Amino acid sequence: MNQPSGLVRLVLVQLGKLARLGVSREALLREAKIDEQQLRDPDGRIPLAAVARLWRVVDTQVSDVAHGLRLGAETSVREWGLVGYAMAYSATLGSALNRFAHYSRVMSDALVVQLDAERDATWVRLDVQPAMRAFRPAVDWRLAGLLTACREITAAPVTPLLTQLSYRHPGDVKEHERLFGSPLEFGALASSFLLRTEDLARPIALADKTLVSYLETLADQVLAAVGAEQTLRERVRRAMWAELSDRPPTIDVVARTLGMSARTLQRQLSRERTTFAALLTELRRELAPALLRDGRHGVSEVAFLLGYEDPSAFRRAFKRWFGRSPRSLRASADAAG
Repeated sequence: MNQPSGLVRLVLVQLGKLARLGVSREALLREAKIDEQQLRDPDGRIPLAAVARLWRVVDTQVSDVAHGLRLGAETSVREWGLVGYAMAYSATLGSALNRFAHYSRVMSDALVVQLDAERDATWVRLDVQPAMRAFRPAVDWRLAGLLTACREITAAPVTPLLTQLSYRHPGDVKEHERLFGSPLEFGALASSFLLRTEDLARPIALADKTLVSYLETLADQVLAAVGAEQTLRERVRRAMWAELSDRPPTIDVVARTLGMSARTLQRQLSRERTTFAALLTELRRELAPALLRDGRHGVSEVAFLLGYEDPSAFRRAFKRWFGRSPRSLRASADAAG
């Protein structure tokens, strides 16, 4: 499979929980153009395009706007399969989250997980492919599911210092406040929560050094197999997504992330008939409309988030891409909202 893919098991978990809400599995799969044969192996892979279609269909079938939060809060870490079990048998919450970040591609090619330490806390950042970055149900499901997993494996009320979500403020945030228990910020570039250092040090009751070592060996094998299916173009885009959360991506930094020199990266990209600059432009073009429509950021802020030092350069690029100014798109989104 050459296209980006995700773990079938996660789709099965989602379908099982939706069935308990009275949503027809057959109708969902039919509308999302997913064949049951694609789901026969829980540890198999399914194209991310199909996963995105399923999320969109679910959103039309479920009236509860907070269903993503509820599905995430009802998910057990063991339902994630191999990666979930590796987390559940880690020594501490911090080591569990590090394993989640390292093996995130086992769950989804497009999932980028970063742990960024500050003085007394650590950001746990989740990002995905641009098409689903600001889609509320999927964002809620991922972030609520991960925080619920943290609470499950530590058997403790882990509460973030701050939670950031990558979609527009929904108006009613009572369910968010109940679940996260922290201040909330909307319209962020990536979804994340900030955990105290002492929370990361929390021991996990089921910790088993021998078992987790065995699980890591299995996960390494799966990760290697998934990696063999991914093009360099996709790997570069994943690295760019991670860098864009903090700084403009450069070829030197991305090359180092991928374990090669900048010259080698340039040469290999040329074999795929592309360049680093072309991929960065492609990613910016995909991200820009969603960030502008969100309404939280001004045009200059969006330019900064996309790595432009000069907002006028972003405006010129946007006009070239879409035939209109970023301010015009932002205004039309505000009028529609």
